[in-house]
Amino acid sequence: MIDSDDLIKSQQAWLMTWLQRHQPTCRLRINNNRSTMLSMRAEKHGYVVSVHERLFGHPLAIHELPTWIASRGRKTSSLLRQALMDVFHDQRQQGGSKEQLKKERAVFPALSAPTQPLDLDGALDHVHSTWFGAISRPLVVWGRDPGARNLSSIRFGSYRRRPSPFITLHPRLRRTWVPWIFIEHVLFHELCHHRQFCEPIRGEAQHSVRFRSWERAYPQHQLANDWQRLYLEFILHGRPEIDERLTGPDLGA
Repeated sequence: MIDSDDLIKSQQAWLMTWLQRHQPTCRLRINNNRSTMLSMRAEKHGYVVSVHERLFGHPLAIHELPTWIASRGRKTSSLLRQALMDVFHDQRQQGGSKEQLKKERAVFPALSAPTQPLDLDGALDHVHSTWFGAISRPLVVWGRDPGARNLSSIRFGSYRRRPSPFITLHPRLRRTWVPWIFIEHVLFHELCHHRQFCEPIRGEAQHSVRFRSWERAYPQHQLANDWQRLYLEFILHGRPEIDERLTGPDLGA
């Protein structure tokens, strides 16, 4: 990977030009996420293609994106998959080495998990009534279960405004060791998006300054983010249990 500002900017410009010519209903968003590095979601007048900024340092993989976009995210080439893995491991190195993360997990406070099976409607009722009682309550559903396969990225939750507002949570959050505060944090985040819909500002970005100020109001915001950094690899892995021998998702499996 050649990591230079000029290369990254040129690849971003190339992809934007390709979208304008071949997929004019698609809008490019550049992210710096820790969990979802490449995604495509529908919006009112087309799609939003979200690409991690570090992926633009992999020009061969970027040139595989037209096929991925045309398939609506269903066809991921081995080259693109490997680049996503490289970005994933870069992100992990930023968060700390394997041994460092293991040491941090050893002293991280024990967080209680919800009663199983998780009452998803009850969980949303609690978060909504505690912090968002002034706005309407959206619906909430579980997303499609990926089964036991390993994942390269994950979107813990998503929010859709139409046909009626609803929140979707990723089924991996049903694992028995996922703490309540993290589930609560994901619901809080998605309800911030619902608040944007209920209190609109024309032209506002999805994760605007206003949105981030709302999100930080969750009392356990930092603790939930720290937990995500330490345990993300176990959620991505196909095994349902926490296993310290794991080094991250094996996409070749």
